[in-house]
Amino acid sequence: MADRRTAEEKLAQLRELVVNARSMPMSASCVVNRTEVLAAIDQVIDNLPDEIADAQEVIDRSQSAIADGEAEAAEILARAQAEAELRAKESEAVKAAAEMAARVKAEAAEEAAALRRETDAFIDSRMASFESVLHKTSSQVRTARARLAERSGLNADPAARTASPPEPRP
Repeated sequence: MADRRTAEEKLAQLRELVVNARSMPMSASCVVNRTEVLAAIDQVIDNLPDEIADAQEVIDRSQSAIADGEAEAAEILARAQAEAELRAKESEAVKAAAEMAARVKAEAAEEAAALRRETDAFIDSRMASFESVLHKTSSQVRTARARLAERSGLNADPAARTASPPEPRP
């Protein structure tokens, strides 16, 4: 199977490329292999949709589990109602059936709510992880671009750039 490392692992690899890059004398700057860094960034970008798709798959499975639980709860409730109707002939039986139906319905609602809470907590943790990875990547790219702009006299403001390449220097 292809390389299935997470975006976080690939970002760590990218960080190692920068950490291990040759330092410029008398400077905080370093020289990195552009091809290696761009390849690492491309790997992160390519992997993010896979991780998002994986998270969506987890969400879909969780929603399916919730739907199954709700269907089971509806089936239990229907059985409880049918049983209550059979016992409706006797007044004490009616009372017992109503209590049982209410209890089953409450338990099913509690179970469905618990499943929703667990699913939401899991989804939130995955989304927080993705948000962190995206923030780190954005911060690293912003820092790298700023250093490049300082070193090369480039304008790092993306709004100021045009679609045409800069004029060559004489």
